[in-house]
Amino acid sequence: MSLGVLDFFIGNGEGEAARKKRELRTDGLQSTTTMQFHHVENCKAYLAVPDFLQVPSSFWNPIFPFSSFLVYYIMQRRRLSAGLALLTFLCVFGPTTLFSNSATALQLSSQPPANDNKERVVNAIVAGATGDLAAKYLWVAMFRMALEGKSTSRRTFRFFAGASDTLAQGKIWHNNFFNEKFAERVCGDLKENISTEQVKCREFLETEFKPNVEYAPLRTQNHYQELGRRLLEVNEDLTESSEEGRIVYLAIPPQFFLVSCELIHRYLRPQRSETGAAAPFLRVVVEKPFGRDLQSAHDLATRLRTIYSNDELFVMDHYAGKPVVHALRNYFQLNAGALHPVWSSEYIDDIHIEMTETATLQNRVQYFDSAGIIRDIMVNHLQLLLNVAVAPSFYPGIYTTLSSSSEFASRVHEAQFRFIKALRAPSQQTQQTIFVAQYDEYAAHYEAEMDQSINESDHFTPTAAWIELTSLLDEWRNTTFRLAAAKATAERLLSITVTFRDGVFQAQHCTFTVIIQRELNANPSEGHRIEWSCDVSKMLTDLQLPSDWEYVGVDDHRVIIPERHRHGTAAWTLGDEPSAYDFLLQDIGNGAIGHFADLDEVEAAWALWTPVVNAAEAIVLDDRKHASYPVGTSPWKQLHSKSRLAETSKVAKEEL
Repeated sequence: MSLGVLDFFIGNGEGEAARKKRELRTDGLQSTTTMQFHHVENCKAYLAVPDFLQVPSSFWNPIFPFSSFLVYYIMQRRRLSAGLALLTFLCVFGPTTLFSNSATALQLSSQPPANDNKERVVNAIVAGATGDLAAKYLWVAMFRMALEGKSTSRRTFRFFAGASDTLAQGKIWHNNFFNEKFAERVCGDLKENISTEQVKCREFLETEFKPNVEYAPLRTQNHYQELGRRLLEVNEDLTESSEEGRIVYLAIPPQFFLVSCELIHRYLRPQRSETGAAAPFLRVVVEKPFGRDLQSAHDLATRLRTIYSNDELFVMDHYAGKPVVHALRNYFQLNAGALHPVWSSEYIDDIHIEMTETATLQNRVQYFDSAGIIRDIMVNHLQLLLNVAVAPSFYPGIYTTLSSSSEFASRVHEAQFRFIKALRAPSQQTQQTIFVAQYDEYAAHYEAEMDQSINESDHFTPTAAWIELTSLLDEWRNTTFRLAAAKATAERLLSITVTFRDGVFQAQHCTFTVIIQRELNANPSEGHRIEWSCDVSKMLTDLQLPSDWEYVGVDDHRVIIPERHRHGTAAWTLGDEPSAYDFLLQDIGNGAIGHFADLDEVEAAWALWTPVVNAAEAIVLDDRKHASYPVGTSPWKQLHSKSRLAETSKVAKEEL
């Protein structure tokens, strides 16, 4: 048998699917034996072969191809004793090398690989590295991820900042962006008494982080190809470390996702090393919105499924990383057994999720007009929050007897997918079920930015929307789900309110309210809180607190807030307040998929929302199906008594 044929059996020429099947077949051997076809000295080390038993390598040459395949065949047949005996024979009488440089080594091992003591290197590529998202959030979060990785796990991050600028322009950006202002954002202001952690942070910034950020033009296919070559070059220079994997963050407009993902797959995917070790990981991050409607989302998802596995694609909604959302998930998980019996239509009348912002869309019309409030907020952020809000209704068993975090994530995704598929928008659209509005000054903002009258637009763009959803699931058949979002209103608020039926907790009215964000200068305990309006301790005993949260009062267990006095400040927590991106990038670095969307969920959400978007955009401007509202006011006032929207605000807190 020729070496080329042997290479095929070992894996050098096999397809990816066949390789994975082979790895699964041989997985059972990994804890019992190690086969490494390297220098004979390796065999001596494993098997303690005395020097005097060796023979000249010329003895080996006539029998090498047949014997090597025979070892592989025996091991595949689980004939371990025979395989080890033959391996001993090969080591004693073998040559200095078994394979040519082009062959892939067969390694079935729990033995630590040769580079286990080396530092691990992760290459992180940011496409859109000079844009607003990267400037405001990503680079701060990337720095913290790199500093924590270096401090806690001997992990080094190298960054490639990709954008459409030339190499010369990119170098200017690098010098201007990573300046003293950035240093203060990540390490805090320099005061008279600089802390030890600030010194550590500044030193890491200057000596390791900045030198490890390299600008790379990333606009054309040739640019991706050149970056792929550059990655190979820097990896070849590694002596005391080895590449663990690559993260590619697409901070670019959604219409470029597919082309970029295909180029990443073609040119930036790390390859299996010649030592036979597993290929470094690849994690590609795309941020919602994912598609514009069901058809575009389906087309994008279908193509991405063919080039990326589930653990390679991270579809991100940054709301999943908000501290209160993370705490709420933790609270529901810890108390799943207690909450599950009361988290259904039998006890819950209404779940209301609302997001309002005071900012107008001035100077942001070009992006927003193509999306509208429903696409921009409801399909993504509010749908995610609704999935979180109903989590206690999921079978509590999904939180128990877990073998891995990926298994837990898979169970949660299945439950969320089932819930989303059963949601229904009203077939008869009235102002009591679907309400859309546009703030008065939007027309002027549109005309100033688009250089045309808003009357020339081919669609209506709602800046406020309110909708009632229902469910076909038995456990939710008699509950209303109300989602509301608006720009240019009187207050900044993001909240979830669960309204229980009268008498559930021996109170006329009882709500469970989660405040996720309020005005920027709000007191932390007011801006972030989980609150019961009534005393539930008699029915829901021993509820556990989410990590790093506390009761607002010793004798009042109705209100939970973030801990007010936290001890210890690590170097990677200095500077700016942690953002959702800090939390989610840590998950991406660790390969944790639980807080990222599943493609099936994304498609199911678009199946629900596409008819709603189409109906809203079909409204003509002189129609009376939509309303208008002045900047700084609430659009919901126009619903008057016909709407149930204001009912939850009337629920008073029960006095203890």
